[in-house]
Amino acid sequence: METAEKKELRAIEKICSEIRLSMGIDGKLRAKLLAHFAARFENALSLIEKRRVRKYSFSPSGRVVWAVKGRKAEYQVIPDSNFCSCDDYYFRVIDRRRQLCYHIVAQRLADALGCFVLEELPDSAYNKITKRWHTPEEP
Repeated sequence: METAEKKELRAIEKICSEIRLSMGIDGKLRAKLLAHFAARFENALSLIEKRRVRKYSFSPSGRVVWAVKGRKAEYQVIPDSNFCSCDDYYFRVIDRRRQLCYHIVAQRLADALGCFVLEELPDSAYNKITKRWHTPEEP
């Protein structure tokens, strides 16, 4: 039997594939997103509309870092592992109450729609960008 968490992940992957094919979110896809993610979809869509999803692309390495600016802070999202640095991830995703926080949903949808802020930077800027998500060491 498939868990609710696995259903969420399968749903977002399928819906994003459909978005890429149709090049947008029509009424049918909107209904699917609402059925699976409810308020998380609405929050994610709001972030996309406000241009709060950012993709950092570094060269020449080709490394990519995604960031989503939520209500309280900017969070790192790692789509390949379905990770987000937000509190919702730590309290609900790790506790297996859900598979995806709305920041991950926003990143996935923004990527499928091609609707994100792209910053192309040299590799030398990588540490400057990623250091904001590192926990400072205790003295």
